[in-house]
Amino acid sequence: MPQWAKEMMAEIKKVKEEIAKGGRESKAEMEKWARSLEESTRAQFESLYGEVRLVGEKASNLATKMDEREKEVDETLNGQSDAIAGLEGRLKEMEKEMLRLKGRSEDLEARSRRNNIRVVGVKEGEEAGRRPSDFVANLLKENLGLAATPTLDRAHRTLGRRRDGEGAPPRAFVVRCHYFTEKEEILKKARELERTPEGRRGKIHIYPDFTQEVNSKRAAFKEARSLLRTRKGVRYGMRYPATLVITPEGLQTRLFENPKDAVEYIRKELNAG
Repeated sequence: MPQWAKEMMAEIKKVKEEIAKGGRESKAEMEKWARSLEESTRAQFESLYGEVRLVGEKASNLATKMDEREKEVDETLNGQSDAIAGLEGRLKEMEKEMLRLKGRSEDLEARSRRNNIRVVGVKEGEEAGRRPSDFVANLLKENLGLAATPTLDRAHRTLGRRRDGEGAPPRAFVVRCHYFTEKEEILKKARELERTPEGRRGKIHIYPDFTQEVNSKRAAFKEARSLLRTRKGVRYGMRYPATLVITPEGLQTRLFENPKDAVEYIRKELNAG
């Protein structure tokens, strides 16, 4: 073998050895780097796992607290629902009691006015210098043509300021009759007079002294009563406390507690005269 071939072979061998050595060193470096990366990754994973576990524990504790709070809220709401139901029951009972007391109060007030009448249209000051009860008693006798002067316990103007202005309606007289029979006779005469043109145009008018609630209920029939005035052959009147009684000629008597029903009946069933 020539010398140069031997040298080349030696050089190739040397290069192979260096390559092998470099490979071994690279492999060692790679293994070292891999171990370092593995250790680092494991540490990071363990740290992350710890954090995740901590978050999971906190979430679990939070969920437990939320369940407990939800249970407390449910119990509170149930308790409040029971309390509200109890209050509603008590409120209904109180409403019934209030209606009962209101009815009794209305009845007592109505009874206290049982002998009362109202005289409307007497000019302010006409009673000056005389006892109001004597003045009204003579006024009733003269205007109604009574056989005797009625016995009145008292008479007074309604509360409020005196109204002397032009066109201002005078305050009504509230009159208490001593005898119920005389009060009924006065109202009967007044109704008979109201049926005449002279009575409807008269300077005074006489009405029962009802409570405000009864007056409001009766006033609701104003339209129906206005329509009835145009119907010939129809008798009508108000039954206490607020029932409109209609008796058409030749027909059955009808009673109405609802003003709208009365108006509808008059317009549909009773022809204008």
